[in-house]
Amino acid sequence: MPFFSIIIPTYNQGTFLSKCLKSVFQQSYKDFEVIVIDNHSNDSTKNVLKNLKKKIIWKKIYNDGVIAKSRNMGIKIARGKWLAFLDSDDTWNKNRLKIIYNEIRKKNFDILCSGEVFKKNNKITNVNIPGPYETSFYKKLILTGNRLSTSATVVRKYFLKKKKIIFNEAKKFNTCEDYFFFLEIANKDGKFYFLKKVLGTHRFHKKSSSSNLISTLESEKEVLKHHIFKVQKFTRNSMLLWDEAIYSRNLKFALLNFVKNKNNITKLIKYFYNHPFIFTYYLKYLIFKKTHEFFLKFYIKS
Repeated sequence: MPFFSIIIPTYNQGTFLSKCLKSVFQQSYKDFEVIVIDNHSNDSTKNVLKNLKKKIIWKKIYNDGVIAKSRNMGIKIARGKWLAFLDSDDTWNKNRLKIIYNEIRKKNFDILCSGEVFKKNNKITNVNIPGPYETSFYKKLILTGNRLSTSATVVRKYFLKKKKIIFNEAKKFNTCEDYFFFLEIANKDGKFYFLKKVLGTHRFHKKSSSSNLISTLESEKEVLKHHIFKVQKFTRNSMLLWDEAIYSRNLKFALLNFVKNKNNITKLIKYFYNHPFIFTYYLKYLIFKKTHEFFLKFYIKS
């Protein structure tokens, strides 16, 4: 029984998959199995996997464009104590699993997320720092959005099995199925741990599902509708919670637009007047996140 099961869904990402698997097999910590769930790729994927000459569990699936189905197949056949998710266009630093293994030995948690470098056209565009963790974390995730990245996350398999948690395979949640998954873990009292170390690279390109902003925003709204009106039990006023969640997302774009273009100050004053508490909370959260990301980005580039 390996300590980690690395689950890699892929479809026609042969070039990226080669770099992805190279970063896996270069890990300094070696107690892992690799599971590649291939959505019947018709590019160079087959040659990449055959020529690698490494032990890989290679399964094929017709997932109808729903990556959650591929991840769930990986979870089902995984033998490891911990599940490490990795998209086929992302890579890991060589000591990632070793660092995470040491954290698991020292601390008690069910899910860990580390930091990532964002790259586009092989250039660093940002540094993503996960978290932070807060009390009433399920509610905070609903209000402010996803604070984790799938390729930077490991989850205790026993916890998922005990709580009966898998990725939701409904098409309307596609591209935000990971957000749904993390909300489920938070709602069922999973212990989150955020490691503020950059241990991987997340690549944005034309084929990546996360590059389609409009479809991602629509998918996120569907996730919110489901959890706010069908799952959460911490408030009876679901409509007010919905309004606050949508407000925080509109506020995010208004703040980022203000920082970028130095305009719309009147709009921000209106936001503050309508919801001063949420405005202050979200502004503090955004400042925390962007400050950490700025200094880490500066450090990495230097």
